[in-house]
Amino acid sequence: MPNRPALTVAPGPDAPDEITRQLCLIRRERWQRIGLTNVAFALCAIFVPVWIVLICALANLAAEFATMMLMERLDPARMPWRYRLTIFVSFVMEISFTLPPILAWHSPDDYAKAFAVGMVMSTLLQLATVRALHQPFGLAGITGVAVVIIPGNAVYWIDQNDAAGLVLSTVAALTGLAYAIVALYSNYGMHAEIASARRAAQEGERAKGRFLAQMSHELRTPLNAILGMGHAELRRNRDMLSQQRLSVLMASAEGLSSILDDILDLTAIQEGRMPIRRQPVNPSREITAAAGLFQPGIEAAGLALRLRIDSALDRTDMADAQRLRQCLSNLLSNALKHTQEGEIRVTAQRIDLPDGTARLQIDVADSGSGVPEHLHELVFEPFCNDPGMPVALQKRQGGIRTGTTAPPALPVESNGLGLSISRALARQMGGDLVIIPSREDGGAGPLRGAVFRLTIALPALPERSEALENATTAPVATQTANPAQNLPSAQRGRRLRVLVVDDIATNRLVAATYLRMLGAGTVEAASGEEALRLLVRDLPDLVLLDMNMPGMDGRETIRQIRALPDAPGRIPVIAMTADALIDHRAQYLASGVDGYLSKPLNPDRMAAEIAAVLPRRDDGPEPEPPPSAPEPSLP
Repeated sequence: MPNRPALTVAPGPDAPDEITRQLCLIRRERWQRIGLTNVAFALCAIFVPVWIVLICALANLAAEFATMMLMERLDPARMPWRYRLTIFVSFVMEISFTLPPILAWHSPDDYAKAFAVGMVMSTLLQLATVRALHQPFGLAGITGVAVVIIPGNAVYWIDQNDAAGLVLSTVAALTGLAYAIVALYSNYGMHAEIASARRAAQEGERAKGRFLAQMSHELRTPLNAILGMGHAELRRNRDMLSQQRLSVLMASAEGLSSILDDILDLTAIQEGRMPIRRQPVNPSREITAAAGLFQPGIEAAGLALRLRIDSALDRTDMADAQRLRQCLSNLLSNALKHTQEGEIRVTAQRIDLPDGTARLQIDVADSGSGVPEHLHELVFEPFCNDPGMPVALQKRQGGIRTGTTAPPALPVESNGLGLSISRALARQMGGDLVIIPSREDGGAGPLRGAVFRLTIALPALPERSEALENATTAPVATQTANPAQNLPSAQRGRRLRVLVVDDIATNRLVAATYLRMLGAGTVEAASGEEALRLLVRDLPDLVLLDMNMPGMDGRETIRQIRALPDAPGRIPVIAMTADALIDHRAQYLASGVDGYLSKPLNPDRMAAEIAAVLPRRDDGPEPEPPPSAPEPSLP
């Protein structure tokens, strides 16, 4: 346990934070406090002249608002005089509150004396609790109370010529003040410990974020080489045994890449950094497209895919299409992994609600192993590994991400995050993800597969606009079997030339290999300075730019590219980086690049991103060079 801070009136290094928290607290309940204070002053007027009570009430109210204004962004080290003024105003505020009850104490009425004691004790209680976040302010207030009650009590008993009463009441008053100071110190220590623990937790979260970013970056670079060379060899090698081994290698590497993506997604969701972007979409087409990606894998496994979509969903609604596909892909992947025979059913319907909104409900059912009811919540926990859960059921949690181009050719082991991420995303979209009980004989028989129900809120549509028209008429983008078909050429009769900029030769080799597979030519640069020289000397059609190079990094390189005159300054640039956190894409696009590719690279995503930033031409790309053509090699 950390040591409690010493009792002091001098501001410590945490004083600005303490004052800020103190200000937030007294502002939050200021109207209740001011209201009750005025009630107390009104009761004082029964026993004390009204003009005295009125003066004290106005002084107290002015001091209340003055302290709040003075405490705004107050740093004692930089503003010592303002800090001292705040302490003095706190002192005056408590004098103005305590003076009327002490005057009431002088009244011969016993009720007045009881009322006076109650008011003094209430203000000491308030000082020891509400004003305890910054010790000097609380101690100034207690001092103000003491300055009034000790002399006021002495005057009363001297007038009564009662020495015993003077001694006993003075001891009682000093005891009450001492107890208030002890309580103030104790509460201050508790608040200080909580604030310290919160700062430590926040620093831990920042450290975790830095670690995840660094870990993701460092692991994606070798993964990029593994997947890049694997794709190239798998495409060129005709030996069946070699292809099978390479497929296992590729599936394992893609599984590791999926784990990295899921960890980053889960962290972003837990920190509230996963944005939900609702746009006009056609739910029926989005569901059909997501299911279509899994059709080949499901059929290859000897299963049937049954898709039943309510006709009411063939319309325009407001939803985040990317997150919807991500959730549905996780559920379909989960069903495919754990169904050995039978079928996978997807049932989608639109449920209209009385408030004019609607809810999208998607049931993904399989004929695999069921999930016992006592584990229905457990499977949604990240990395769940409960000893009481069968291994087969533990594996039901996994899933692939939307970011992948298609379901893997071979099933990969569950990473325990897919269902957890899908539930968190569904709840962010105003819905949920639950398991629906599925048993034979109306619930009394054995388990007969799992049924996952995904619900998403569909808010009311905005006014009809061009975006709505596009959502209704535009087809849903899907992956094609041949990614090279999506890659535009530079101009008729000349294939696309791409400048690949990366300080790591392996990354340049992977990108160049993919581009050759897609029918493009490449030029390589190992630094931002070299890339600028090549741009001016022989302008390519596109730049793939690493953002984390030593010396002139990607941000500075793109800044200097955009400063070039004429065509070189307008060349399309795609960020090619191992930075894959949620914020990175937005940051890099804001810096001036036209597209974003996260490592490990993938030929399908590369083709899609290039097609998105380059204008499509009438002619197609040149065919891929024959296998005998020399491949780029490491220098």
